[in-house]
Amino acid sequence: HIKKNKVINLIKEMWPAYLIEIMVIILGISITLALEKWRDNVKEDQLETIYEKNLLINLETDRRSLDYAIRNTQQILDKGKELHNSLRNQPSNKIIFNEISADVRLILGRPKFTSSDATFSDLKSSGNIHLLKDIQLKNSLFAYYGVSQNIKELQDAEQLATINISGPYFIKLFPLEDSAGQSANTPSKNLIDLPNSVEFRNNVLLRVHNREELLIEYKNADSLSIILTNQLLSKTKD
Repeated sequence: HIKKNKVINLIKEMWPAYLIEIMVIILGISITLALEKWRDNVKEDQLETIYEKNLLINLETDRRSLDYAIRNTQQILDKGKELHNSLRNQPSNKIIFNEISADVRLILGRPKFTSSDATFSDLKSSGNIHLLKDIQLKNSLFAYYGVSQNIKELQDAEQLATINISGPYFIKLFPLEDSAGQSANTPSKNLIDLPNSVEFRNNVLLRVHNREELLIEYKNADSLSIILTNQLLSKTKD
């Protein structure tokens, strides 16, 4: 009984010291956790900034590639429509076949857009996409690179159509090199009925259709790239 009283008295005397010690331990743990969280936030902010700058670099490259694809695709479309209309409306004796040959070589061109998506791919594969805290920015990223993936699939489909359908047909009729040395008004026998050839017009229209589809997607990607670039620029200036 005496020992029990001594313990109780000791606790009564020492409890303030015990309480202070517990509070010091809790405070120390809290400070340590807060410092670690602060360091993690600083690292994440720094990494977010690096990702944003790299995304801007990728977009700058993409926009140059899109500009090239848009300009050259528009040229193919203009020439394809001009070729289709001129053959349909112009008398056979007025057709300059060397010019048609040059036009065919032009419309067989396949200017491509290749997306520089290294940074976006790294964000997804590393699980660091959470570092981008701006929801609108993330939505714009997924929208832009979704269109870029769609363009890749359309370009692959166009390549197959060119290899399997249009290319073999045109190669049988027209030389792949300039034929300036030949007379423009002495076409080979298989070109004389070209204005009346449904197959020729269909192949020209196929090239036009495929390129029109791509041009829409190129312009869509270009618009999204401008929005995304502006969002990233506003973030990097903050």
